[in-house]
Amino acid sequence: MKKQLIPRYAYLPIVVCIVWNTLVYNMTRFFTNKMTHYDFSIKLDSYIPFVSSFVVIYILSYVLWIIGFLVFAKESRSLCNELFAAEFVCKTICLFCFVIIPTTMTRANVPSGGVLNWLTNAVYSLDQPNNLFPSIHCMESWICFRGALRCKKVHPMYSKVWFVLAILICMSTVFVKQHVFVDIIGGIVVAEIGLFLSKKFNLGRAYDVVRYKFISFVRPKKKTNKVVLKK
Repeated sequence: MKKQLIPRYAYLPIVVCIVWNTLVYNMTRFFTNKMTHYDFSIKLDSYIPFVSSFVVIYILSYVLWIIGFLVFAKESRSLCNELFAAEFVCKTICLFCFVIIPTTMTRANVPSGGVLNWLTNAVYSLDQPNNLFPSIHCMESWICFRGALRCKKVHPMYSKVWFVLAILICMSTVFVKQHVFVDIIGGIVVAEIGLFLSKKFNLGRAYDVVRYKFISFVRPKKKTNKVVLKK
């Protein structure tokens, strides 16, 4: 039997994840566009230089997240549901943070010329300097690392590699001047809150409930007529 790249039980959590992420990150901007935005920069941020080479890690993080989420999705149904539920909780917390405390920052003056500088300017043009706290880059990377710790079907080094990747991605957010240091802390804290709540209250079961109801609606059970044999 051919192994599936994405298990069927992971379809719903993945779709919800993509849709909710898109809504949270983009929808909030309609509400905060004319609101006062706050800069959470601290003294430490002034000592952090702009390092254009980190833009490669910043961009590659999107691919790394896909790999990370697919790995724990294939680990088991329960882990898949639990971690995607945690991700949903985290994004919901982000939604409230983005609306209640809109943030912004001053970006770097990127020199002209060079592929890395061009990539950085491309990132700047595609992503406005708002919706910064907490950092979704750091949050997603930390969830992937914590998920890797729970995976038993992969090489023992997998979780260690993800720890290094999570640190590098967090570093890239400040070296590319997409975030400030406080955003990193916020992203990791929110990730831990989401993971705790999902496990504590078994929030992942919601996916199984919705999946069962959907299947029952699409494929209702046929009524069978009982035949009683007379003696």
